[in-house]
Amino acid sequence: MDKKKAKKLQKFLTYVLCHSPDEFGIFLDEDGSIAIKELLWAIKEEEGWSYIRESHLRDLILLGFEVPYRLEGKKVIIQDGLPKPYYPVEEPPRVLYHSARLKACYHIYKHGLKAAGRPYLPLARTRELALRIGRRRDRDPLVLEISAREAFFEGIIFRAHGTHMFLAEEVPSRFISGPPLPEKEVKKTREKKLRKPRETEKERDLLPGSFFLDLDRDPDLFRRKQKEKRKKKGPAWKREVRKIRKKKRGF
Repeated sequence: MDKKKAKKLQKFLTYVLCHSPDEFGIFLDEDGSIAIKELLWAIKEEEGWSYIRESHLRDLILLGFEVPYRLEGKKVIIQDGLPKPYYPVEEPPRVLYHSARLKACYHIYKHGLKAAGRPYLPLARTRELALRIGRRRDRDPLVLEISAREAFFEGIIFRAHGTHMFLAEEVPSRFISGPPLPEKEVKKTREKKLRKPRETEKERDLLPGSFFLDLDRDPDLFRRKQKEKRKKKGPAWKREVRKIRKKKRGF
């Protein structure tokens, strides 16, 4: 990457991370971190930046550019000294939008939405932004409508994130509406829930506080070798039959 492109990328990343992450459908955790893959998904959607990889983020650091982040493991973290994100509790608009995978919607319609893996759920002010966020994980997500203001007045906390998004820890199912699910998907989900995993004989006999010894992991090397030999020779009664046959043959 030449210096001209590197400088342009440095300015773009500063804008995305420090000034308007909500515009790109992302949010940072309150410690100022975000998964590298989440950031790259958002950046690569922008015209002219589809080629960006994690290596480019590292190149900027190696080239000595003053970037607003550091990389730790699989995360991008805002540099110390820069303002960390702050999401104030605020009354939301009447409707917000969230997109989800089709296979998850049966559960969502019954049990609502809960943040998983991140502190908050991303909720968009527009259907278009929700669809953009959803397509990062699913080619054809469903866009759900959240009766946000009604939920807010019933005690659900919504936090403002810039001018394009709100964040919430959970949204009960009664405030969520969306397109009806295909009957095929509903049937498949129901069957999956009814199907029970087969118990092994060991699991059926297992009582609370009990355990089974795994003889294949016997720490005594001599016993393990003896057991392996017996397996090769077969059960004891077969070994006795072989001995009798050998005596009859005169061996």
